[in-house]
Amino acid sequence: MVETYELSKQFLENEHLLMREIRDEDVDGVLKLNNASTPAVNELTKTELENILKMSHKSWIVERDGVVAAALLTLESGESYQSDNYTWLDNQFDNYCYVDRIMVDVQAKRNGLGKQLYDMLETYAKAIGAEVLLCEVNIEPPNPQSLSFHNDLGWEPFHDREHGPGKKVRYFKKPISAG
Repeated sequence: MVETYELSKQFLENEHLLMREIRDEDVDGVLKLNNASTPAVNELTKTELENILKMSHKSWIVERDGVVAAALLTLESGESYQSDNYTWLDNQFDNYCYVDRIMVDVQAKRNGLGKQLYDMLETYAKAIGAEVLLCEVNIEPPNPQSLSFHNDLGWEPFHDREHGPGKKVRYFKKPISAG
């Protein structure tokens, strides 16, 4: 059963917002949002996105009037995901939830959708007994909005890592408190 969650109407009075788990029929909308969000996230093919979703135990979208307005793709520890960032983190940590990507449509930014998705992730992580949330944010090319977002939500930066010319990330973690 797919769980759905009504969201507070924070950004446009007459819009219907719904947060729910990603379904197969959402793939095209999530792909469109993902590829419109580059370079903050890496561009994906439909097959690459479908492969991430197959490994994900929980990933969510926010629908605005039937259209994907935001998405959060997550993975847990020990998956066979071949992302360089995920592999590096998997060698450093056990028992975690990893944010592979969070995306918010440009017209919906700064209205709390990302925070509500992260609140859902934190609730889920507590329920499964994960110890920490993990992610990375580009610092080259710069992504100041995401850096500020993670800092404001209490995520702790703990390591910068270069991937080659013009590509550097900052890793963040957020311990999960029991209860």
